Amino acid sequence: MNKFYNLQMESELIGAMILKNDYMLKIIDILEPQDFYDSKHKLIFSAAIKLFEENKAIEITSLCEKLGSSLIDAGGISYISSIVSSALPTFNINYYAATLKEKSTNRKLKLLMKNGINLIEKENSCSDKIMNYMEENFFKLKNVKKQDDGDLVPALESVINNMELRYKKGGGIRGISTGYKNLDYMLGGLSYKDFILLAARPSMGKTSFALNIALNVASRKKERVAFFNLEMSKEHVLERALSICSAIPCDNIKYSDLSDKQWVETINTASALSSCPLHIYDSIFVLKDIKNECKRLKLQKGLDLVIIDYLQLIDSGERSENRSIEVGKISRSLKLLAKELDVAVIALSQLSRAPEARANHRPMLSDLRESGNLEQDADLVMFLYRDFYYNKDSEEKDIIENIISKSRNGKVGTVKLKWHENLQRIS
Repeated sequence: MNKFYNLQMESELIGAMILKNDYMLKIIDILEPQDFYDSKHKLIFSAAIKLFEENKAIEITSLCEKLGSSLIDAGGISYISSIVSSALPTFNINYYAATLKEKSTNRKLKLLMKNGINLIEKENSCSDKIMNYMEENFFKLKNVKKQDDGDLVPALESVINNMELRYKKGGGIRGISTGYKNLDYMLGGLSYKDFILLAARPSMGKTSFALNIALNVASRKKERVAFFNLEMSKEHVLERALSICSAIPCDNIKYSDLSDKQWVETINTASALSSCPLHIYDSIFVLKDIKNECKRLKLQKGLDLVIIDYLQLIDSGERSENRSIEVGKISRSLKLLAKELDVAVIALSQLSRAPEARANHRPMLSDLRESGNLEQDADLVMFLYRDFYYNKDSEEKDIIENIISKSRNGKVGTVKLKWHENLQRIS
């Protein structure tokens, strides 16, 4: 049996579909015209889809009329009639559709590899571009999904199965744990497929909080995290990470002012960090490249959480005179990435100066309105606020407030956390 096509199976499937139009209901979300190897079958199936979408009967006469000038290329009325006359009225349509889809995928895979070889053999070929091309297209092949048919049964099964798993563990959140019990209770964890916005004015601790979450998720929970820092170098991020995990003041690590005991603790912490599923990037700024790297990680190693510090520094790759519109496009793209890869995406965001002009400096959703469609796109919006930054007489000197202002899947409110500034740790 040929691995790349089966002409008899193609003709039998089309013939059976013409005899029994109800078969189209079972295969329209699986097959598309390009999945057929024979060009005649592509044309006939394409015409059948159009008739189906117009709620018209799929018959020899209607097919010939819909094919119009393409009828000769489709083999003519005699070929279509011969397909129908030799077709079986009842057979395993799902098996046929799945088999033809598999053969179609094999053809696409073969073509992709051939194109890759051709690109490699070109005189001025660039290996990075070739790898990006291959990775992106491999991901498309691996993640082709049929259109949502609205069926409740699979979704309900998934809900019950997840509930059962949580029940067996003694109950718990449905999403990714942040490492902060009270915050997890409010949010239900970080939900897969969610686009999460973490916003604040400068010096409120956005990067530190995001890094604390990344370390909690990767080192404690062993979930896979990609951290894109567009503002700081990887080395500076890791200095903070060493301080957070070892409880050695950040300045001591920064200036290597360490005792013998602290040196040992630092080395042990570095060893532990090197083996946790955390990837840190400091030289990927273009939106397309961020998305491609996330897709590569998802395919090769798995991926649960993506953190980007911060959104306004992302290069969309497009020229735009209106930055607000550009930021809106970026946020929309990140939301779609979360759904496509089934990951949680946290994007850090700067805020306008509006909170500075108010007596109560705590941020609110209206402060996002000048930043594209952030409020609309985000499934969850969290603001950070430290009262001591504005009020040196504050009784909450070491407190950082996480203000949950929007949550599609959880509660809104404020969670107070402990801020250890010398360690950049939030507990």
